[in-house]
Amino acid sequence: MQTQETKNFGIMTNTIALSHGDNMAHMSGTTQDRDNKDSMCHVVAPKYDAIYNYKKSCVILTYDFDIELHTLMSKYSSEQLRIFKVEELKIDNAHAIIKEAHIVTSQDKIIAIFATSYNHFAQNALLKILEEPPSHIIFRLYVTSKNKLLPTIFSRLLVYDRREKIPLEPFPLDISRLNIPIIYEYIKQLEKENMSSEQGRILIARLLKSIAHHNITLSEVNLQRFDRAMQSLHVKQSVHLVILPLLLSLIAR
Repeated sequence: MQTQETKNFGIMTNTIALSHGDNMAHMSGTTQDRDNKDSMCHVVAPKYDAIYNYKKSCVILTYDFDIELHTLMSKYSSEQLRIFKVEELKIDNAHAIIKEAHIVTSQDKIIAIFATSYNHFAQNALLKILEEPPSHIIFRLYVTSKNKLLPTIFSRLLVYDRREKIPLEPFPLDISRLNIPIIYEYIKQLEKENMSSEQGRILIARLLKSIAHHNITLSEVNLQRFDRAMQSLHVKQSVHLVILPLLLSLIAR
């Protein structure tokens, strides 16, 4: 039987791993969960050029799209490379990618997809062509963490992990001294920053880390509140509106 403290630790580490890539995957879930996750894909940490010598489609885990994009453009000619770079890969993007892949070519063509998030409908539309690409077509899917893609995609492609561990910064507020005016001012500031969903997930991870640091025990209701917050970010709700109830719940304990 789990204690309340064990439950708190579980949700904190799971949320941090979800928010901050898979660098903390060793802390989240049960051993069986981790074994199941690892069996879905073959993850390797290659030398820099190994990816570019690999002649099959693959997933590349990275925190720096700009560097990867620059490297691609320096490695391949414009005839060899097609780039799709969007905040969220949607079904229309998937159809455009499929159309590009079916353009006949006599030499290898790299179709590079960069997206902060991948819509499930778009991923399902790409499944067949990822598994059986046309002749000379090589797909490269760039993502920040494994949870951004469906397990069925990972089961079809080799995965290169090129991420460097990034330590979580402290949460910007002292949560042991929260009050309504402090929260109000901070939420106004967050609204102006217009954070992305990915930045919001990292911010929640920082908040959870601060909660753990202050040895604060969350109730079952608050644990569920953090779960809902992550779900809200997934459907693109504004970060400041997601963070507000979490902070208010800490002063209402």
